[in-house]
Amino acid sequence: MANNNIQVPLTYYFHTIATLVLTPIFWVIIVIRELLHRPQNPTIKGEVAVITGGARGLGRELAIELAKRGCHIAVLDILEDEAKDTAKFLSESYNVKAKAYKVDISDYEQLNEFHSNVVQDFGDVTILINNAAMLAISDSTPMDCKEIQKRITVNFTAQLWMNQLFLPRMKELNHGHIMAISALAALITSPYGQIYGSSKSAVRAYMACLRTELKLAKYNIRVLTVMPTFLNTNHQVLHFVRLYGFDWVLPTIDGDVIAKQAVEAMLHGLEEITLPRIASLACKLMELWPTWLRDFVLGVMSPKVNVEEAMNFISTDPNYATSPPS
Repeated sequence: MANNNIQVPLTYYFHTIATLVLTPIFWVIIVIRELLHRPQNPTIKGEVAVITGGARGLGRELAIELAKRGCHIAVLDILEDEAKDTAKFLSESYNVKAKAYKVDISDYEQLNEFHSNVVQDFGDVTILINNAAMLAISDSTPMDCKEIQKRITVNFTAQLWMNQLFLPRMKELNHGHIMAISALAALITSPYGQIYGSSKSAVRAYMACLRTELKLAKYNIRVLTVMPTFLNTNHQVLHFVRLYGFDWVLPTIDGDVIAKQAVEAMLHGLEEITLPRIASLACKLMELWPTWLRDFVLGVMSPKVNVEEAMNFISTDPNYATSPPS
């Protein structure tokens, strides 16, 4: 039985009361602000963008959206041939400078070398899109510790490394955009997302901390976290989603649609979005439910997956650690 006699400092009661009192007032302010707000659409022509996992999938679509707006693109990916194809397509189709870089983002030394090379090749980088990720279906079944660390590094730690490499110069310039591709899995609990969902949740929390720091220091650096559902840009993942019945719970969305909305959100100064946008409301409402109800509903909705079989299926593509599936 729970012990309800624990002494709680009065400050926490004050926080709760203040939140209840101020929330209706804040909602009035939010509505007025939204009605009066006219989103800016600043030009980014001539700026340099780095995109991890940019060879294919969502990364390629993001590169195209930025190239359409006149950005020069550094395509970073472990898939060298695909990255070169993407860079060539961008330069020929949109008359921008584009170059491919083969980099394993789980290796900090390679990222550090890439940072030096891209600055030498392009100059100052003012748009950083951390998109690369590794699909990791997992439950509590023990797995190799190195494989666990690899997935966490690709999905989360590499984003932190990239930001720390490029952010100092953005601060000097007092200008920049950082976009992190998280996932709807950061908000929706799944018994099969114990590594993937957790690492994507870490991305969201980290970006919130970074966003707050930059605001308090009054830097003109915009930070955006994007949490998309499953995408149809990866045929392997698309087949997996359909095979196990995820598509009736979380239908896939076109990658080019996600990319366009993500870039527009970045330019309009938005800070955290789900795609589709309506999913954010559902997730926030579910947070008000008791955990037993939330877990029950999500458990009923979640398709049954044989984890070992699913991972064997996904990993038949040896280069599946490139772009986020959800």
